Amino acid sequence: MVAGPTTPSTGQRLSVRLPDRLLRLPILYKVLFANAAIVVVGAIGGTWTTLRVAQSADVATQTELILLFATIGLLLSVVVNFLALRAAFQPIISLERVAAAVRSGDNTARALPTTFTDPQVARLADTFNATLDELARDREQLRFLSGQVIRAQEDERNRIARELHDDTAQILFAQLLRLTGMKASPHEAVRATATELEEMTVEAIEGVRRLALELRPPSLDDLGLREALDGLAQRFGEQLGIPVQFSTSGDRGRLPSEIELVLYRVAQEALTNVAKHARASRASIELDKQDGRATIVVRDDGRGFALESQARSDGRGLGLFGMEERLSLVGGSLDIESRIPGGTTVVGRVPLSSGPAANAGATTMKRELA
Repeated sequence: MVAGPTTPSTGQRLSVRLPDRLLRLPILYKVLFANAAIVVVGAIGGTWTTLRVAQSADVATQTELILLFATIGLLLSVVVNFLALRAAFQPIISLERVAAAVRSGDNTARALPTTFTDPQVARLADTFNATLDELARDREQLRFLSGQVIRAQEDERNRIARELHDDTAQILFAQLLRLTGMKASPHEAVRATATELEEMTVEAIEGVRRLALELRPPSLDDLGLREALDGLAQRFGEQLGIPVQFSTSGDRGRLPSEIELVLYRVAQEALTNVAKHARASRASIELDKQDGRATIVVRDDGRGFALESQARSDGRGLGLFGMEERLSLVGGSLDIESRIPGGTTVVGRVPLSSGPAANAGATTMKRELA
């Protein structure tokens, strides 16, 4: 005969559940029961010692026993309370560690459950973890929306650049040819007007060309980031009337197109801030590709600004946010150092390794900008 599964008795079930129930008691009752246990043990031990020893002892011995029991009781009470409180407050210590980790930038930290804990503190830890999870989901949603905004912005830049090149520039060039023909008119007034309109048309064509280059330079796709940044430095130097130097170091090969686009936009936005706010006398762009990382550095000697009090309403704060979001899409980071006065240094770093983080960032950027 095969024996069936045995069902635990009521006493066995109670013996199994009792430790769990004791561990789940609130800290108030844990400390209360611990102190009650100390009192009971002290009373039993004192009574037993009194009946056995104290009656036949002299006054000095009785005094020593009283002091001994008082000392033992005090030490036992301190040890038991310390162990009970330390175990019960372990979740609070864990919460403190998680808060410090989140404050330092580790958004993946969570409070871990402990065995000997207070149920109210455990609920607080669960609420804290749930709040961090919700913030992580909101942050991921915000990053997704930021990627969509950047994608729409790049698409709009490309569309406007094509229209400027294919439509506006062509119309202006055709107008320039007609004005050039009008300069052969026998009438002096017509020739003077044609010459004046020709100069204005040439300036308009140059402005359209410059705007199209700022929106999407062909050299970025055809020649690469190094040549595109060199042209960017020249254009901003002419626009600002100050020297803008460009230097490069490390590997001179091409980078993935999505990374080149991000680094170019970071440099462009940083120089735009220099033009609008810095009042600098010189600026520089530095590109470094080595040690599995691409770094873009834009420096100026302008008046600087306070990062902690930077307002979003003047446009610069939104530009800094855009640079940071672009870099995050390819797994990069943004560092800004500014002194008042003394200038500003903008540093964008993008990993070029084939690790999971770099691949995830590059895949996200390809999806957003494809």
